[in-house]
Amino acid sequence: MVSTWLAGGAFTAPAGAKRTAGVWHSPGLRVRAMTAGAVGVVVAGVCRADDTEVTRTAVAVASGRPEAITGMSGAYWMAVHDSERGRTVVAGDFAEIRGVFTARTDRGPVWATNAAMLAAQLGRGPDLELLTARITVGSAEHWPDRSMWSGIERVPGGHALVLDEAGTRTVDIRPRPDGRSLEAGAEEVGAALWAATQGYAHAAGPRVSADLSGGLDSSTVVIAASAVRPVMAVTYGGPLADSTDTRLARHVAAYVGAEHRVSSGGKGTAHFSRWPRSHPHSPVLPVSSYPLDADYLPPARGFSTVHLTGHGGDVVLESSTAAWTALAQDGQTRRARAAVTALARRVNTAPGPLWRVVREEARGRPPALYRASEAVAQGRLLGQGLGVWTWCPIGPATRWLTPTGREAVAGMLKHSGRAVGHVDAGEWDDWSALRYNGSAMRDSEPLFEEHGVHQVSPFLDNEVVRACLRIGAGERRRPDRYKPLLALSRPDLPGWLTGRQSKGHFTPLLYEGLGARCRELHRVIDASELVNRELIDPAAVHTALDEAVAGVGRPPLPALESFLITSWWLGRTMAPARGEGTE
Repeated sequence: MVSTWLAGGAFTAPAGAKRTAGVWHSPGLRVRAMTAGAVGVVVAGVCRADDTEVTRTAVAVASGRPEAITGMSGAYWMAVHDSERGRTVVAGDFAEIRGVFTARTDRGPVWATNAAMLAAQLGRGPDLELLTARITVGSAEHWPDRSMWSGIERVPGGHALVLDEAGTRTVDIRPRPDGRSLEAGAEEVGAALWAATQGYAHAAGPRVSADLSGGLDSSTVVIAASAVRPVMAVTYGGPLADSTDTRLARHVAAYVGAEHRVSSGGKGTAHFSRWPRSHPHSPVLPVSSYPLDADYLPPARGFSTVHLTGHGGDVVLESSTAAWTALAQDGQTRRARAAVTALARRVNTAPGPLWRVVREEARGRPPALYRASEAVAQGRLLGQGLGVWTWCPIGPATRWLTPTGREAVAGMLKHSGRAVGHVDAGEWDDWSALRYNGSAMRDSEPLFEEHGVHQVSPFLDNEVVRACLRIGAGERRRPDRYKPLLALSRPDLPGWLTGRQSKGHFTPLLYEGLGARCRELHRVIDASELVNRELIDPAAVHTALDEAVAGVGRPPLPALESFLITSWWLGRTMAPARGEGTE
């Protein structure tokens, strides 16, 4: 499914496409176009700037300041063309909710905001090796310029695409940590988050719907939105929901006087209980949680033009324990060691082994990727079970790889270590997590269209991301304090909310669904394109599924879920090419 899109360069426009100021786009997409002398600009998506600011920004970009392209509030695409210099600059938002992709053709470079559409035009198929690596090593971010489609390049969030006589290139335009403390940066974060949330709420119409899971992020969004619009909040409930989350969701709704709908939940809402009718743009987790979403979202169907969520709050408000590796890289050994010691105390283990991992990872990304490559090639595990961050943990799912799969993934890791080189661990992980969350929202859009809602997340707007990530990872991660930036940024939030130290999870729903649909899921394994291409050993995945259902051993649940989703998606994606029907 292709919904809204923009495209340019050597692009073959489909029937019904519109063209505005040299940029092709889908007929239903609202675009704004302006000119200032030789500079033309097209902007689409959520851009809260007026025409004067957009024009001023475009002139700055054309004058050699590409980082200005993400300087306005919102989450939008922007294309700036300078006819005098013969140069075009294109970018989406930091989080990649508004993604940009490019490819080389015989007629020259082409760009578009929908990778699948480009792939269809150019006859390219899914990148099976990347999908295999994503499942078995847990991330595709080691290859930030590869999309899910072979031969279609991705412009990573925080980068701009530049097209001129010299060809195409990407330019890093990310906001960088500037040395400010958590306390010094908090006020800007709070102001940006409130402005983004209330901007969406105002634009939604006379009222707005919102997720209210009971976690800090969705609760904060509901509180902010309720100050300017009546909110109708929806919560997944029932016997498989986390009772603490449900109780806090009810408390938040009562606190702001929001209408509140809590679903009944139950076994029929477990993961994999049924498959979506719609087709997401890539393998995304809402495929497995489709029954859950179908259970709690109906009251929000068509309620308002946007549906507020707290997605991405975990990423921007707080860093992972990669922050400690970053501190060690920066020579702040005392702070890093103190954080590791606090973790060891909390989990009742000796700090020595944890500190050795942090110190080893602080040697840098290239040697870590080389070790990971060697471990994959030899079928060894690496960096598992200690509870601290590593550049590329090699877990049990890598033992699902066939010899062909091991060779492919090991080679990809080794190449990534050389190509990307030395980077700050905290920044690397912050941006990897940000892009993962944003692209998941983007690629899930068809699923939520089926549910009748248009999801947005204020946490992922450019101004919120910028304000948060200017505070370094080592500042945003504090031992024994959960999301400390939130309470500092909004001291007006109630203490009973910001004092919470954990969040529930949906693992019981996954176990329930795996058990209930075990027979069908075994068939998904056997039919997988990754098995057919001899990249994944089906027997190993069958064993992992059986262990998960029986509750024995420690099967790699995230990899199992990812494999099943990816295999379903590939079956739907590649069936038309084979002339087969779809489920």
